[in-house]
Amino acid sequence: MVEEWGLLAPVVLLGGDGHCWIGLDYRTCGRDGEPSVAWFETDSELFLADDFHSFVESLKADT
Repeated sequence: MVEEWGLLAPVVLLGGDGHCWIGLDYRTCGRDGEPSVAWFETDSELFLADDFHSFVESLKADT
């Protein structure tokens, strides 16, 4: 999917539905760094968190 969408590697897609994805973005930190978390759509992307731990900590239960 990364190649098909033309995303700059290295991005590791975690989950999505074919039109949008949540992924680990290693583009800034390099392969040995701590990746940020981003939301990717076909023509845009949105920064979600500085790292995976921060992303998980920011999740809230749907009540």
